[in-house]
Amino acid sequence: MTKKHFTVFIQILNKRAVMLKAFLACLVIILGILNTPAAAQERNAMNRADLLYVEGTMISLRQSVALYKQAAQQPPDSYEAFWKASRSCRVITRMAVIGELDNLEEIGASFGKQGMELAQKAIALEPEKVEGHYYYAVNVGGYAKGASIWSILSEGLKDKAQKHLKKAYEIDREYNGFVLLMHMGLYYEVLPWYAGRDKDKALEHYREALLLMPEQSPYRSQLHVLAGKLMLVQGVEENRARQLLREAAESDSSYFSSKALEILAEHG
Repeated sequence: MTKKHFTVFIQILNKRAVMLKAFLACLVIILGILNTPAAAQERNAMNRADLLYVEGTMISLRQSVALYKQAAQQPPDSYEAFWKASRSCRVITRMAVIGELDNLEEIGASFGKQGMELAQKAIALEPEKVEGHYYYAVNVGGYAKGASIWSILSEGLKDKAQKHLKKAYEIDREYNGFVLLMHMGLYYEVLPWYAGRDKDKALEHYREALLLMPEQSPYRSQLHVLAGKLMLVQGVEENRARQLLREAAESDSSYFSSKALEILAEHG
């Protein structure tokens, strides 16, 4: 190796050493931030909330909402904590519906509203991510269990639900096993006629969901009930409708199984 080559080699080593020092300095700063008391407290609250969510009882889900809120308030604001808190609110109202609880209206009004507010905070942090938009829209449905249609319309929630469903669909229509398609159909089906009910459009979304939603989806029995009933009401694909309802009747969900049996009995 010539002296010139040796000099160049040393210069390269020095440059790489400087780059390595800069990288290590950045790493130390990042690790320092992640190990602040506030960050540790946020991670602890988030981990505990995740475990309570998985436990899946009414009590544990309510506790998870409080812990996710706690995690979200630690700097920096946590998008994940906000949308997960909104998700817990949604599951609480869904469980109240399926369990046919006497205080369903109270639960829907309370947790539906909380769910929307938490989802809105998530959207403010990450407007191009799907979770905030999805959970805002479905929590409108939960809120509707405890609020009148006049309240929904006067608060502009019909349009907001539609806006967030469409945005979620644009971002990731496959989210949560294509369940967005079912909710889009439900949106058009449950509206009052004077507010834009469109059963043909609802059925169009249900058909797309039937095609794309995985068979093992926890929402599959609900989809079969919704699609099967609407097909019978509309007088279309009646054989397929009855088959969908028979499959729902044999599902593990006692709630949707009984609904399917009721519809089959009603329509002969």
